[in-house]
Amino acid sequence: MNNLLTLEEVKNFLAVDQERVEKFLEQGKLHAYKIGGTYIRFRKEEILTLHSELLPKPKGKPFLARVGDFWRFNNFYIVSLLILIAIVALTMRN
Repeated sequence: MNNLLTLEEVKNFLAVDQERVEKFLEQGKLHAYKIGGTYIRFRKEEILTLHSELLPKPKGKPFLARVGDFWRFNNFYIVSLLILIAIVALTMRN
């Protein structure tokens, strides 16, 4: 099993150009095996790690949007519970 990727494979996998790959190398985010002054191979594990860092992180919904979703999916149960509580309160009052 080959754990090394070529420059073209890295560019295609990360969906970036060669300048961006070189910038990752300069920043130390990526390491490559160099032969004769050119980058030949990159470790697959490092590319996968870098790819997960580049992906946008999912942001949670705002609180009110989550409350709206909760209401939309559970409104029948909430209204039924409120009616039941009202009936019990009225019967206990008398």
